[in-house]
Amino acid sequence: MKRLLLNLLLIAGLSSCTTSETTITICPGISNPDIVGNGAEWDPYCEAVSWNSPLTNQMWETIFKRTDKMGMSVVRCMINSQFRYYDKNSGSFNRENNIESLKRVLEYCQKNNITVMYGEFNPPASGLKNDLRWIKMSVEYLNYLVADCGFTCIRYFIPTNEPDGNWSVYDGDYQMYREVVEMFNNEIRCYPALVSHIRFAAPDIVLGYKNPKYEMDNSAWISRTAEIDSLVGIYEIHAYPGYKQVRSGEFAKMFREVAQRVPKGKRLILGEAGYKPGRTEDSLENKSHLEKLKNTPLIQNKEGADCNMRVYDFEYGLDMALLAMEVMNNGGSGVAVWMLDDSHSVGDTGEPKNLKIWGMWNILGGKVWNMKEEENIRPWYYAWSLMCKYFPAGSDILSLEEITAKNLKAVASIKDEKITVALLNLSAESKDLRIVLPKSIKNASIYTYKRNTGNERYSLEPERSGIEAEKVFRTEIEAESLLVLTEL
Repeated sequence: MKRLLLNLLLIAGLSSCTTSETTITICPGISNPDIVGNGAEWDPYCEAVSWNSPLTNQMWETIFKRTDKMGMSVVRCMINSQFRYYDKNSGSFNRENNIESLKRVLEYCQKNNITVMYGEFNPPASGLKNDLRWIKMSVEYLNYLVADCGFTCIRYFIPTNEPDGNWSVYDGDYQMYREVVEMFNNEIRCYPALVSHIRFAAPDIVLGYKNPKYEMDNSAWISRTAEIDSLVGIYEIHAYPGYKQVRSGEFAKMFREVAQRVPKGKRLILGEAGYKPGRTEDSLENKSHLEKLKNTPLIQNKEGADCNMRVYDFEYGLDMALLAMEVMNNGGSGVAVWMLDDSHSVGDTGEPKNLKIWGMWNILGGKVWNMKEEENIRPWYYAWSLMCKYFPAGSDILSLEEITAKNLKAVASIKDEKITVALLNLSAESKDLRIVLPKSIKNASIYTYKRNTGNERYSLEPERSGIEAEKVFRTEIEAESLLVLTEL
């Protein structure tokens, strides 16, 4: 009996000394230097005038209060010229038309040192797609914003949206796209304030898409664009993958292959990014999307909807954080998510009956649709804010040793000798972590995006502060949660 008791005590003692820890090793080597950082598409409410609902000062104050907490480093800001400087009836140019909302967005970016990729979704009419008349108006407007208004936050110009797509007026014709870029460049050279300041964000294509009319895939578009590399300030593409595609690593492989075509010394950014519903393998996510789509009065044409209703779901924040991790770990310089605020109708028709729901809120929810609750912050704002604020411009992404644990992801960076580590647990169980650091950390904090008991509430306040560790830091990450450890 004594021997049995001793054996039981020995087994219990051994069990208490062994824990199932997962080790995350962060190497001192830099895998991806000087990133642009993360942010969002923030289009300047072009259609609000058509909805007879220009934003009020109170609305702007609400938006700025939220964006202050996000700490974005980059914004993609696109206009539709027929809502701005171009009168589609007369073809005349008026740079002051409907300028206020664009100025408010750019003033904010200028004040907060946010890099802006500015451009036009389309020419104001399809017949103007390679017409010098439009190009002259567009560049004069750009000069007005940069030189006259002082918005030097605009660093990159995008002449058109997604020229590879069969939905574009360029319909995948790379040669015409290149000629248009060169025409824009020639016109830009006529303006002293632009010639030394503005470069193109190009080619603005969609990752994983191939126009059936042409042989060019994504890599070919990047390689061909590299032929005019002297005009390109940053290589910029879009991505709307599936959930399983990203979680499985398939997306990372596809992104890495394209990133390797970018000329040395240049950076690649996702200028639009979100998840596209509808893939067969994403059945659970599709179910959530379709149930909410069926019940929303914001979209009348359910079959023609262009939205992702999972922006209302807690889990969407985890998936967007994962997308940023995969981009930064595979050579990407950042992500501007689609999008900050619901501000577009399908086809940009100016009619509010079929809203594009992709944002972190809808600031016009009460004013246009009499749905005040739509103005509330959606959960994924909190997760995305952590990925913006703590992976700012100028951060260097650090190398990681391979993580063997399933459904556990990580990315790490250093800026001004301060370490940030983001950890994502996609599994249904919490995990004990042993984080091996490349240097000691001091006065660090932990921020989390996770479910709370009862009502789901989220915060951008630290969960713990004043953390110090030498070479190893241990912590627990809860199931289905994002954890950010940072000295910033």
